[in-house]
Amino acid sequence: MHKSNSYNLKCAYHQVPMHEEDKQKTAIITPFGLFQFNFMTFGLRNAAKTMQRLMDNALQGLDFCFVYIDDLLIASSSLEEHLDHLKQVFDRLRKFGLVLNRDKCVFAVENLSFLGHKIDKYGITPLPEKVEAISNFPRPKTVQDLRRFLGMLNFFRRFLPHAALKQLPLQKMLGKCKKRDKTPLNWTDESDQAFQNCINDLKEATHLAHPDSNAVIILMTDASDRAIGGCIQQREGDSWKPLGFFSRKLSTAEQKYSAYDRELLAIFASIKYFRYLLEGTKFTILTDHKPITYAFSQKIEKLSPRQINHLNFIAQFTVDIKHISGKDNVVADALSRIESISTSPLAYEDIARSQQDDEELDLLLKQPTSLSLQKLQVPNTDVMLYCDISTQVIRPYIPKKHRYQVFRNLHDLAHPGVRATVRLICSRFVWPKMKQDIVNFTRSCIACQKSKIFRHVHSPLAEFKVPNQRFVHINIDLIGPLPSSQGFSYCLTAIDRFSRWPEAMPLTDIRAETVAQALYSGWISRFGVPQRISTDRGVQFTSDVFHSLAKTFGIRLSHTSAYHPQANGAIERWHRTLKAAIMCHTSVHWVSALPAVLLGLRTVFKEDL
Repeated sequence: MHKSNSYNLKCAYHQVPMHEEDKQKTAIITPFGLFQFNFMTFGLRNAAKTMQRLMDNALQGLDFCFVYIDDLLIASSSLEEHLDHLKQVFDRLRKFGLVLNRDKCVFAVENLSFLGHKIDKYGITPLPEKVEAISNFPRPKTVQDLRRFLGMLNFFRRFLPHAALKQLPLQKMLGKCKKRDKTPLNWTDESDQAFQNCINDLKEATHLAHPDSNAVIILMTDASDRAIGGCIQQREGDSWKPLGFFSRKLSTAEQKYSAYDRELLAIFASIKYFRYLLEGTKFTILTDHKPITYAFSQKIEKLSPRQINHLNFIAQFTVDIKHISGKDNVVADALSRIESISTSPLAYEDIARSQQDDEELDLLLKQPTSLSLQKLQVPNTDVMLYCDISTQVIRPYIPKKHRYQVFRNLHDLAHPGVRATVRLICSRFVWPKMKQDIVNFTRSCIACQKSKIFRHVHSPLAEFKVPNQRFVHINIDLIGPLPSSQGFSYCLTAIDRFSRWPEAMPLTDIRAETVAQALYSGWISRFGVPQRISTDRGVQFTSDVFHSLAKTFGIRLSHTSAYHPQANGAIERWHRTLKAAIMCHTSVHWVSALPAVLLGLRTVFKEDL
């Protein structure tokens, strides 16, 4: 679009005559008598629809002309074509008896303001004065003020990626508010940061391209635990340009969906939102959830009714769903937002000049590496930068001269630690051996050394208190299933912590009642009641039956930490010795060999005792 015009009809509604039978419905009483409107008046509920329908009929077939009620926009690629377009529009308006307001018309300009947006040949962006007005909006004090702010912000919602997720802390503050609710707001650090992020996102709003009917279209979708979103993009040359963003938060019920269902819902909702752009167009859906790519090849019997409905709707538009690989996942708005990668403005002209003389960059371009370096244009400038596109985010290459400046821009925000700073910078920029450079920069930060306290506290290894007499504290456990021998398949094992006296009692099963009975007859009746028993968290030892046994005899039960057998190490280590000794008796069943094995283990010399 090189030349464009903007028109506005003069008293647009008053150019539409009223039907004779409907004039009486517009009657008004005045001090001078009863009057009726001969032409359509403002304020009628169907006035806007009637006017839009009239303009659509008047200008149908002129695809270079866009109409919104009484506002007309004409786009042309050259001045000669523009004059021809003007003649066609004027002829149609004259045919329908419509008159333009000359004072509100703008002719043959390369950019103009239209319906709150700035339009030029590159695309569409929010009007700077609108952005400035919202940016200067004071922090809302009441619920009504916050609703007013969100309403203004969401007028430009399609320019804002992940708007639903970023506005979630602010939406939570609204709660179940009433109309004109003046309840004071309770601001927190999270909500205050979300307020500032929303304003910053609007200031850095993505430049949306004009749709091209011949361009390749992709729809990228994603879902999180609390929100879903999508981005529609078209290919222009070697890059992808965004056409619009969509996002919304998930309801309470939708947040309980599985990851598969949330990703499917994101595709369904994105297609529904961009239907006016996608209908009748061949496009591809890109998602980072690989199971979705097999959605149309699985059996319908495995699908829930909701999944069938979603897939049925999606299939009306496309069945081409692909997974985003690392090198292909180049998000369009990342390129259009290179200027916002750092918190402090970087002189990209200086970086571009430094890249021309950078020996490390020349070496990277000549030899094969994991990076994918391409020369890309910084939006709205003539600067060309070498950037890495091998990850999800486009990362400019930073020459040696500017690396410390990049570090200071990001690290000085909150002075995070080494790992956090490495992750912060590596996700936005790239240069050789950058991790080591960032580590050295962080460790040499004077502010961090002055302010941070470096302490390395390690908990000392705990020791079990050794009993002062035998049979006071025992460890018990279960082993099995073992090869069936004389009807027995399991063993209840026990060992005294003071004397290391071991016992192994064969069991037919490991029900709680069987284990409790074996402990009572095999240990308590022979050696007396222990004061304390250590066990793991097996269901037999945590059962009501076992707790009743302990309560009856006044025994204190100690359970180990889950998935931590070291805490019951005395008996666990003895199991290995016991099993090895049993396996050595190959000529008889293990129940028959058990008394001999226990005799040998009890009489073996123990150095620590």
